Order: sequence, then C-alpha cells, then structure tokens
Amino acid sequence: MLWIQVIICIALVIAVSTKLSQSADMVAEKSGLGRNWVGAILLAGSTSLPELATGISAVNYLDAPDLAAGGIFGSCLFNLVILAILDIITGGGPLFQQAQVSHGMAAGLGSLMLGVAATGIFLAGKDLHPMLGWVGISSIVLIVIYLISARLIAKFETRRRNQVLDQESEAYEYAHVKPRTAYLTFALCSLAIVVLGVWLAWLGDEVVKATGLGESFIGSLLIAITTSLPEVAAGIAAVRLDAVDLAISNVFGSNIFNLAILGIFDILYMKGDLWTKIGSVHIFTAIIAMMMTSLAIVGLIYRATRPSRLYLTYDVLGLIVLYIGGMYIIYLG
Repeated sequence: MLWIQVIICIALVIAVSTKLSQSADMVAEKSGLGRNWVGAILLAGSTSLPELATGISAVNYLDAPDLAAGGIFGSCLFNLVILAILDIITGGGPLFQQAQVSHGMAAGLGSLMLGVAATGIFLAGKDLHPMLGWVGISSIVLIVIYLISARLIAKFETRRRNQVLDQESEAYEYAHVKPRTAYLTFALCSLAIVVLGVWLAWLGDEVVKATGLGESFIGSLLIAITTSLPEVAAGIAAVRLDAVDLAISNVFGSNIFNLAILGIFDILYMKGDLWTKIGSVHIFTAIIAMMMTSLAIVGLIYRATRPSRLYLTYDVLGLIVLYIGGMYIIYLG
C-alpha cells in the first residue's frame, strides 16, 4: 500500500504542477508582471511551501534544526541541478540560450543569501553570532534580503518589459481567459501542491523507514528529492509550454525562498540560537551551491553552444559534475 500511495502521489504532483505552471503563465500575462517575477516569487513560493511545512515540523516537533537546515541546503543544490534536467529535455538550442540574461539578478541574490547563511553557521560555531532576542541576526538578514529581492526583481522586470514593448508588440496567449479565473486557478493549484508536497515528503520518510535506510545519507537525499519534486514537475511543464523563463526563474526563486525559510525556522525555534544547531558541513554545501549558481550565471551570459561530441553544453555538464562531486564529498564527511 505504501508504494501504491507513492505512485498515486507522484502522479498527482505531476498533474497539479503542470496545471500550476500553466496558471502561473496566465497570471504573468494578466498581471503584467512577466514570467521572471511570477516564476521567481509566486511559482517558486508555491513549489517551495512543502519544504516550509516539513521544516517547521522538524524544528518544532522533532527538535531537529540540523535536519531542517539540511533539507533546505539539499533542496538548493538539487534545484540547481534541475537546470541540467531541463536542458536535457528541452528542444531546440541549449536552455540558457533560450532564457533572458536578467535571471542573473535572481541567481546573484540567491548566491548572496547562501553566503549569508554560510557566514551565520561559521559565526555560530565560533560563538560570535549576534542575536536579537532569540533570533540570530543572520535570519533577519536573510528575510530582509528576500523582501528586497522580490521588490528588485519586480521593478527590473517591469522596466525590461517596457523597453521590449517599445520595440515590438506582445503576443497574448490567454486572451480568452478572465483574470479572475487565472488567479483563482493558481491559488487552488498552489494549495493542492502544498498538500501533495507535504504528503509526498511524509511518504518519502516512510519509505526511508521501511527500507531500513534510517537517517543515512541516502535516506536524507531521498527526502530532499521528494520535497523538490514539485519544482521538477513545474519546471518540465513550463518548458513544454515554451515558457523557459518561467522554469528558470522558478529554480532561482525557489532557492531564494528556501533560504528565507531558514530565517523563519529560526523565528519559530524558541530554544536558543538555531544556527548553533546547524552542522558545519552545511557551509560546504552552501559553497557548492554558490559555485553552481555562479556557473549558471556564466551560462546565462556566455550562452554556449553544444559541442559536436556532447549533447550537453560545458556549463550544464559542470552543474552535474559539481552536484555529484559535492554530494559525494558530503557523503564521505
């Protein structure tokens, strides 16, 4: 029965994520905010809410802040390798050639937040982490940067779209859909993906227990992948809708949202400085995520073509190598 539930849940996640991506594309058109902002903030927030729910459970009920933080950093790594998955399945040219260079803003802000998180872990390990009440200053900085990021991306996207519209007319694909219908569909799909995401994370935990993996590295990796499945499904659906910008902004936006979630965990953790409970191994994880993000930014700007002997571009291949190599070193540690 457990495996039947897993299959059913995964099928529902894929179906709902497909509808969620389409409704997000509708919202981007109806609101005039564009795919970059909607993908980085709205869609990313919706697909990352399962991480928030499972993390709150780990912090408050299991008293396992390190487990919650590990889920966040693990999801950040896996989200970045989703770019490679999308590049493999996309048609036409390489993924980054089809995307706006402006995604570099969200990627850069995510890298900044990863640096803040790594600094918070390092300072807490040296008993140098500043506190504001029971909340670490790093948590406040992460939440503030997230709010600023949402504002910056919105302003930049509005300015960019205005410049584009001065030169060419915009093709509307959802003229037949009413704005209210688009917003309602997106809200309902977001609610459904949260419920399914939490259910999937619980099923993943049950599979780990049933297979005897316990709290091993493989078990933790399995849980991280299950909580990131909504991002994978939403990204693939967006690419199939020819909404590459929506898919890429969802990846970078999910990482920004995930790191803001880390700050929320700290606010909800009343037993002291949450950062002192986070293992130093996550500093390495954050560094690998920063390296992968930097490589993605290079790919967005350089727009490499695929070598004749390889199906993947060197930047996408680098993302895969960094992910596998990073996870292997974490496993050894």
